[in-house]
Amino acid sequence: MHKDIILTEWFSPHYSALLERRIYLLNSLKCIQEVKIGNTKVLRNHKWIHFLYLTKEQHVNLEQVESLEKLPPNPVLSYVERTLWLLNEMNLPINERSIIEDVLIWSEVSKGGLKHKRREWEKKGFQLAIHNIGSAQIYADEQMNLPLHSRNLDREELVYLLILTHGLAGQFIRGEIHYSQFRPLIYWIEEHKNLEYNIERILYSLNQCVIQAVSDQLWNNVHKEVEEVLFWINKGEQAKELPLKERMRRLRRSSIQRGENFDDLYNQYFENKQLERYIELFFSKIDMWYLESALKEFSLEEFLKIFLLIFQKINPLTIQQVSFESFMKDIYYDYKGQKVINLYKKRIIETFLNEFTIDDLLKGKMPVNEHVQIQIEPSDLLGQIVGVYFSYSSAGQKLIEFCQEAEKSPIYERAIILLYDFFGFRKDAFDRLQNEENYLTDMNNGQDHKKVISDFAVGKVMLDIGAGGGVMLDILSENHPEATVIGIDISINVVEELNRRKFRENKSWHVKQANALELKDYYEPGSVDTIVFSSILHEMYSYIPYKGRKFNRDVVIQALKSSFEVLNKGGRIIIRDGIMTEPIDQWRLLEFEDPKGMDFFMRYVHDFRGRTINYERLESLLIKLPVNDLMEFLYTYTWGEEAYPHEVQEQFGYFTPSEYEEVIHVSLGQEAKIIKLHHYLQNGYEEFLLPKVKIMNEKKEIVPLPDSTCLIVIEKT
Repeated sequence: MHKDIILTEWFSPHYSALLERRIYLLNSLKCIQEVKIGNTKVLRNHKWIHFLYLTKEQHVNLEQVESLEKLPPNPVLSYVERTLWLLNEMNLPINERSIIEDVLIWSEVSKGGLKHKRREWEKKGFQLAIHNIGSAQIYADEQMNLPLHSRNLDREELVYLLILTHGLAGQFIRGEIHYSQFRPLIYWIEEHKNLEYNIERILYSLNQCVIQAVSDQLWNNVHKEVEEVLFWINKGEQAKELPLKERMRRLRRSSIQRGENFDDLYNQYFENKQLERYIELFFSKIDMWYLESALKEFSLEEFLKIFLLIFQKINPLTIQQVSFESFMKDIYYDYKGQKVINLYKKRIIETFLNEFTIDDLLKGKMPVNEHVQIQIEPSDLLGQIVGVYFSYSSAGQKLIEFCQEAEKSPIYERAIILLYDFFGFRKDAFDRLQNEENYLTDMNNGQDHKKVISDFAVGKVMLDIGAGGGVMLDILSENHPEATVIGIDISINVVEELNRRKFRENKSWHVKQANALELKDYYEPGSVDTIVFSSILHEMYSYIPYKGRKFNRDVVIQALKSSFEVLNKGGRIIIRDGIMTEPIDQWRLLEFEDPKGMDFFMRYVHDFRGRTINYERLESLLIKLPVNDLMEFLYTYTWGEEAYPHEVQEQFGYFTPSEYEEVIHVSLGQEAKIIKLHHYLQNGYEEFLLPKVKIMNEKKEIVPLPDSTCLIVIEKT
């Protein structure tokens, strides 16, 4: 019989092997397999699978989900099936296995059901928003339909209590619920000492099924803590509530792992005793669901502000449960096939929260913003459960959707500028939103050339302009341990991420948000010994609307002047960036090996923002163009489609070597001595491009690619 079972998508070889070596199969698993081969008659005889199978909504914790698009059609039923397979593998007495099986098949039913059935449950007062409670209520309701003589009331009560408390050991460990949630189960165990089954073993096996079905790694990480909680329950311990700081630490676990300095921040904020009283009252009365999944990407200050906003709209003396499920679902979406935080919405919420202080909220000031507001909605008839989420104006929601649609097109940069303007972002124009992670990764590549830069660094104070992912900071700190190394970035997002990394990895360098065009506002003249511009000047040239326009050479000149002003005698400015080749009046022929290359080029000509690309099309796959237009195109062609929307916004080469030399002498004066001016072709270009294109002179002779990159070292004499 087991050979006819259809395996689900998540099956691993482990489960295939199980089927090969064991005939025994839980009745519930047989039901699921029958439904999967199309035998829907099973639904008539087993209400639990009827509710789980017939559902239109997906009530699932997104924390462990890698892709929303790749979620199975019915993720809740798939999860229940995983729990049952784990149970099927366990060597347990039949009566204990039977109890756990009943718990597992009913524990998620409140996440299912068609709309009419869910409305019926809601009218009965079932608390569907808290699925432990709702599922226990549905189970109890369905047992009432059975003949009284066929019911084992003691067993039924135990199953009810195990459904009511299933998975709560993990929620308690995470800090989301109070230990008092276990009291009904503790009382039952105390009253039933002479059982024919081992309640400790049932509890442990049940929790293993519930947690390991989420992921093996999660179970490995928490099983020791789960054992401790179950020991307390079996021993009859009733007073194991976590103190406020410890509960908040657990709720911030993901943020701490990413580098949040929780202890220092907690002590800083809770110097305000009024804030501490409010948060203590909230946390002492209320259980919270999906909280860490929803808020882990927000700072501790934002976390506290959100709770103070909720506090203004509810009475913690009457509210028992707060669910962040709607918030969690709204703050994630799929980007390039992977579930990610929706940074458009996150930035909007951050900006909204930045409009007021914690003190404002403590004084009862309720912020008003026409485009974004926090919403609190009752989820049960008694008003003891509320859901929390943020809502956006209709125009704002459309604009967010527009930005998501524009992600893979050259209009993306302009789309997010509209978003900045509409919502009044507190973030700067260098916030790359969904490209931030890729940008920081790219900034961390090319460590070899960064080591060369470090060889020229001198002195006790070193600035890395446009610190990005922090690799240049690492190299400077390692090679110059006596120096104070500071990363400068205008993007607050980059600064925040670097600060988290500094704390997480115990780095010695520092990071500061500052404007590289006005360094004198942050540093005294003569106070800095080395200033590094590693692949950042071309971005400043491309993105900063200096004196009213982007792609303005004056922005590079101002960056050099700003640096030279704060540079010490004997100090150095080190530049590693794009270069234009000389002589600039050379022409080149570009022939594509792939017909799609010409389509890419024509699209690039239309989309490139730096300047007009001059070209003449000679044949279907052959064009003639200036050498520097050729190189500018080839940079984008090398990066490919993935980076295209961003690369067409940037111009990598802006000066020739002789122009750079002249600019340095004219703008910085006689004190500026160029001790190194080297230009070269960056590694990897030829290897990548030569199979795809031919580069020729006007005589159709194959010629090498021109230099792409420069290394310049300026010393203040």
